Amino acid sequence: MTIDELIPSLGALSHADKLRLAQIVLQQLIQDALESAPPEPPAAEPFDPQRFYGAAHHSRQEIDQYLASAREGWQE
Repeated sequence: MTIDELIPSLGALSHADKLRLAQIVLQQLIQDALESAPPEPPAAEPFDPQRFYGAAHHSRQEIDQYLASAREGWQE
C-alpha cells in the first residue's frame, strides 16, 4: 500500500486515532533507527592503578631500599 492510497483513509479518522497512528509510526521509526545504528563502544572503566601495575610490581620503598643497597657497593 502506498502513501497515496492511505491519505484518503486518514481523513476519516478521529483526532485520537490520528494521534495514535502518529505514535505508532514514530515508534517504528525509532526502532528502525536503533536497529540500523552502529553499536556503541563499551564505556571506559575508571582507571585503577593497582590493577594496571599489577601485583608483580614492587612498592616505592622496596625499590628505594634496593637502589640504596646497590649504591653501597659502588662507594669505596
